[in-house]
This record gives sequence, C-alpha cells and structure tokens, in this order.
Amino acid sequence: MILIKVDKENKQPLFQQVFEQLKQMIETGDLLPGENLPSTRRLAEMLGVHRTTVFRAYEELWASGYLEATSGAYSRVRQRNSLADQDKQPEMSLISWSDCISDAVNRIDQVSPNSANLSEEIINFRPLSPDSDLLPVEDFRHCLNKVLQTEGADLLQYGNPLGYEPLRQYLAKQMRQHGINTGVENIILTNGMQNGIEMVLRLLTNPGDCIITESPSYVSVISFVKYMNLKAIGIPMTNEGMDLDVLEQQLKESRPRLIYSIPTFHNPTGISSSQAHRERLLKLCETYSVPLVEDGFEEEMKYFGKAVLPIKSMDKQQVVIYLGTFSKVLFPGIRVGWIVAPKDLIPSLGRIKQVSEICGSPLNQAAVYQFCKQGFYELHKKRLHRVYRKRMQLALQACREFLPTDKIQFTKPDGGYLIWITLLNSGLEEEKLIQQLLDDGVAVSPGSKFFPDIQNQVHFRLSIGHCNEEQIREGIQRLGLSLQKLKTNHDSTRPQKLS
Repeated sequence: MILIKVDKENKQPLFQQVFEQLKQMIETGDLLPGENLPSTRRLAEMLGVHRTTVFRAYEELWASGYLEATSGAYSRVRQRNSLADQDKQPEMSLISWSDCISDAVNRIDQVSPNSANLSEEIINFRPLSPDSDLLPVEDFRHCLNKVLQTEGADLLQYGNPLGYEPLRQYLAKQMRQHGINTGVENIILTNGMQNGIEMVLRLLTNPGDCIITESPSYVSVISFVKYMNLKAIGIPMTNEGMDLDVLEQQLKESRPRLIYSIPTFHNPTGISSSQAHRERLLKLCETYSVPLVEDGFEEEMKYFGKAVLPIKSMDKQQVVIYLGTFSKVLFPGIRVGWIVAPKDLIPSLGRIKQVSEICGSPLNQAAVYQFCKQGFYELHKKRLHRVYRKRMQLALQACREFLPTDKIQFTKPDGGYLIWITLLNSGLEEEKLIQQLLDDGVAVSPGSKFFPDIQNQVHFRLSIGHCNEEQIREGIQRLGLSLQKLKTNHDSTRPQKLS
C-alpha cells in the first residue's frame, strides 16, 4: 500500500508533490527495486486527483531513472545509481585530468590574477575597457527591446556566419569615413577582437609557422601563438612604433606568414605611429609580399593632435587585413567586432566561423546596429572623448608630478587608455615589484606578459579605463611612493664599496 497525500492548498504543483513523495520512498527503501506501482488511474482515484497528474509524476520518475516502464504493463521501481553528494566533492578522481590536458593548453601562460579578487581599497589600473559608469545602458536597452519587438524570432535563430548584414553595411560606411574604401562583401563580424585575431591566424597560418609582432605586443596574440604552436618574432618598439630597420632585416632573413601590428594607441605602450612610419611599413609588406594584420582596437579614441588614417586606407595592393571592435568604446560584454579583408578571403573566414561557433549573436549585432543607426554611438563617443581627454591629461600630469622620472620612463599617448612604464637600471624583479605595488594599494599589469621573448628590463602597463579622476591621481601617487620605497630598499641591500 502506497501511503502518500497531496495538499491542494499548497502552491507546489500536485504532480510535483506526488513525484517528490514517491522518489523519497524509493530512495529510503520503502519501495524496492522490481515492485510495481499502481496504475495511473488507480493512484489518481486513491489521491483524488486527475489521472494526468499521476501520469506526469510517473514521467518525471522515469526521466530521473527511478522507474522502468513497458508498454501494456505496470511501471516498476528501478535499481538506480545513487546521486553524488552535492555537499561533498570527492577527494580523488578516477581520471588523472592533469595528464589529459593537451600540449596546446599547457603552452599557454597562466592567466594574470583576476581583477575581481582585488579588494576595494586597491586602485586597479589593469582592466582595458571603459568605465562601467559611462556605459549608455538605458539607450542600449531601448535598442535591444526595439529589435526584439521587430525581428525577435529571426534574431533568436542561427544567423548568417558573416554577421548581421545591416551592421556590416553600416561598418562599410564607417570605414570609408576612416579612408578605407570597402564594401559589405569585404566585412565579416566577429565576437570581439580576440575572435578576429584567432580567425585570421587560423586562416593564414599552420603549426610551426612564424609570424612577426611588435615587442611588446597584445598579450592575447602571444597566447594564441603558443596555443597554435606558432613562432613569434618580436620587433622592438621605438617612440615611432615598430623598429622598421630591424623589421626589414628580419624580412630579408625569414618569410613570416604575417605581420601583426597595432599602429594606433598601441597595446601596451599607447604609442601611435606617424604617417611616414605607416607608409614605410606598408611598403615593406608590399615589397616582401607579407600580409599585414592591422589591429585598430582603439582607433576611435583620439584626444590630442590630428588623427592619422589607418594603414588600410593606403592599401592599394590588398595586403592589409584590418581588425576593429566595439569593445573598447561601447560594451565589452556584447562581443561585437569585425574584419575588413580582401573579398576573396571572406568566404574562407565564414567557413572558420561556421566550424568553430556556427555564427555570432544576431541579437547583439542587431542591437548594436540599432544603437548606431539612432545616433547613440556618435553621442557616446563624444562623451567618452570629453571624459578621457581630461583623465589622460590628469594621468600624465600625475606621472610627471609623482613618479621618479630619473628612475623610470613613461609613454605620453595621444589617446586610448594606456601608459607604459619602464624602470631604468632598477635591478628589481618584476614579481616582487608587482606584489609590492599591490601591498601599497595599486594594481598594474606586469610587462613580461606582453613580450614574445624574455626581457631583462622591468616594465608595467597602466590602464586608466576603469578609474575616475580621483582614483587616477591617488593611484599614481601611491605608485610613485611605492617605487621610491622599492628603490630605497634595493639600494640599502647593495654591498657598500670600501673606502
């Protein structure tokens, strides 16, 4: 006899009440494996409920592995494996997972410390993304609602691997305003800049191939190089950008698959190359028939001086692939970027997109298009320019005021979020420096992560993206005090010369 009861006044659905009680009886052994349960009709009569209620409860028990059912026969209790204890993780795994991890993953450096773990007292100069307080959330919500109302069903299906066509058309028009003569047939949308870089590397390289980057360079490119078993040749940076004399010599000695460069507000140094530098770099790529991958991640964030057009704007021979993103100006979390490439490459990039992730997010892409179409994007850029022009001026002034400029060098960017600091003849270890700065209340990005090869000098990167004016000034003041303290401590530990 099955003794269960249901409470019709209870908010829990009746079928769920039946399911839970039968499940408990099976787990406690009140119902043993092989026992027949009453028919759905019989149990429904006993409980005073509709037969459908019992049928749904039996279905849940069958789906959870507690029953076995045969057509025309009673449902029987099934011997089921017990569930893992949700409150206790097993100490040992049957599989040695560390031995199963691929060589490709093991080649990637450990991820930098998560900024989310930092206490609120620490001023964080690590994140390379705009201040959350400046993001136009309500305007974007309005656009998201609008596209859901008008195109919702279509946007929640799989989309075109090349991306939402109205946004591609908009970007083609925007690129022409930047001097890049392109059309929708030259553009594929990506899930942010990193996805674009990965797609281009998969398109143009094979394991063991060599590519050229600036040294230092974007940390994710260095990670992709290791993961994909490529070799990166780092070309040192000057105040003008990549050292083109060194690059030319390297091109004479090797045949890289591509050159990756960030000519505008370079990450991590913040340097922007001149028109003459860009012309010569393009000429070298044409002379040696090497593709140039131009990363324009902060192209829109010019605060001071006259803007220099992208290298792609001069690309008459179709040797340049341009990468863009909304992440550093708009919302990092929506992951929308784009590639501008010779049209013959777009179908191949589309195949890479299909095999790796089917497509991007049609909903996000449509919402971004609506945001741009309604003029919100232009208004947002103007606001960011006003705010970050002031913040960058303040940051550079604070560097001059608080940092020991006889012991360090720092770049003076014309835009973007980044300042690159180099210690001169410090003799300090990077790990010790970064930890000491954290102890003194300021977080920076360690410079070694940005180099494809080992460096003897100590560098670190400041990003003002997430900091307001008060935090910028206070953070750089803390930085200066910490550097002075480290220098004093280091000098005091040196052996003194005998007189």
